[in-house]
Amino acid sequence: MKARKYREWTLIDWDGNFALGYKCWRKSFEKGHVSIGVGEFMTINYDYGSNSHDSLSSTRARKAFYLPDQTEEQAKNMVDRNNGYHNYKDNS
Repeated sequence: MKARKYREWTLIDWDGNFALGYKCWRKSFEKGHVSIGVGEFMTINYDYGSNSHDSLSSTRARKAFYLPDQTEEQAKNMVDRNNGYHNYKDNS
C-alpha cells in the first residue's frame, strides 16, 4: 500500500500508537514525512524510511536549555525552513 502524501501541514491522528489518542501535524517531503506532536505531545518525528540517516525523533521541549518550549507553529516553520530535514540540506 502506498503511503499517503501530505502537501501541506495536515492535522491527523498520530499513527505511532493509536491507543494513546495523540494528534500530530504531518507534511510529506521528497523522500519521507515529518510529524509534529500537538499540545502536550511534544515529539517531532522525521521519517525517511528504515536505516535512513535522515530519520530520527526529536522534541519541541526546550526546558532542559532554560528556554520556552517550541510551539507547533515554530516547529513547522523550522522543518519547512530546513526542507523537511532536521538539519539544513541544499537539495538543489
